[in-house]
Amino acid sequence: MAASVARGQTPNSVPGDLFISCADERIVQAPYVWKPLDSGSRRRLEATMPGAYVRGMFQNAERISLVIEGEANAGCRAESMPAIEFSVDEGPYRIVQLTKTAREYSLPLASQLNPERAHRVEVLFRAADLTNGRWTKTASRLRLVGFQLNAGASAAPTPVRPKRAIGFGDSITEGVGADGEVTSWQKLDKNNARATWFPMVAAALNAEYGQLGSGGQGMVRALELPALTETWAKYDAETSRLKNGVLSPPPDFVFCAMGTNDFEKDITEAYVRWLQDVRNACPTAEVFCIVPPLQVHEHEIASAVESRRREGDGRVHLIATASLASEFRVNQGPTRLAYDGVHPSVYGQARLAALIAVDVAKALSQAAAKDR
Repeated sequence: MAASVARGQTPNSVPGDLFISCADERIVQAPYVWKPLDSGSRRRLEATMPGAYVRGMFQNAERISLVIEGEANAGCRAESMPAIEFSVDEGPYRIVQLTKTAREYSLPLASQLNPERAHRVEVLFRAADLTNGRWTKTASRLRLVGFQLNAGASAAPTPVRPKRAIGFGDSITEGVGADGEVTSWQKLDKNNARATWFPMVAAALNAEYGQLGSGGQGMVRALELPALTETWAKYDAETSRLKNGVLSPPPDFVFCAMGTNDFEKDITEAYVRWLQDVRNACPTAEVFCIVPPLQVHEHEIASAVESRRREGDGRVHLIATASLASEFRVNQGPTRLAYDGVHPSVYGQARLAALIAVDVAKALSQAAAKDR
């Protein structure tokens, strides 16, 4: 059953409230996906694709609100405004679809908290319109300013996972249709970026992660975004995420699950070129190339991986998904793993994540054995 989407309200701020920027070093930010924006004392973070998150720990807090910049979403249809979800003190995630499109506003996350204990907050960009020019316009993006707390509260250093991962993919990685069959690209209640294979695999690797899935995108095919070969190194159409040609901090793992949308195209050459570019930007990362569940371009992806390995790059690996293929099919109705036969349900995503995690563990074990 799809989760319901609630509407947020804007409370009045209280004189003396404490403001903590989302860019504060004590706040954990998903790596590689938050574009920093500076405006005087108000540093902001902007995410183009769903899956971006922040986590914070707060002391002496009785109430916590999230400060959002609404004007970034001006022009977005109400039904396709960005949706977020949040958890307080490891409680259940609550979903809020944003409504405000002017200035900064505060969204209450928790109140009547016990100030004698520390409180943990996680906020995640859950879903966004797939058809609203997300690469060139801000209307479907999430722009965070910070956290607003009662006077006397403070931020504490938030635990950080020791590894880093970045993952690229299409609507499957974005979480389209994870919570039910999709009937409109603008209605977001069935989409769930958190419940996809990539956050699950990152958790198994104990890694902070940057999730970059965009519906309709391919290795060479463009839709709302240009092809992956043109976008992987950028936050959006204007801004590179590379620093001096490399990703910083250096990722331990790079994942790619592209190919489903590259209809009737040979992606081998583009995939090989992309792998070389990624190696230049991530010289020490283990790179995992995942065959889409529909088995599209299986041989071309395998060929690209083999080409890199022949060149001496032993840190590029193929993840085969043929064991799941019988439960993914186009235009033939729902299956146990996908409401529409294509986009995995939460259960389908979990099955895919389990398969990937096992193969990643094998590859890392083999690499460690060679290094001994």
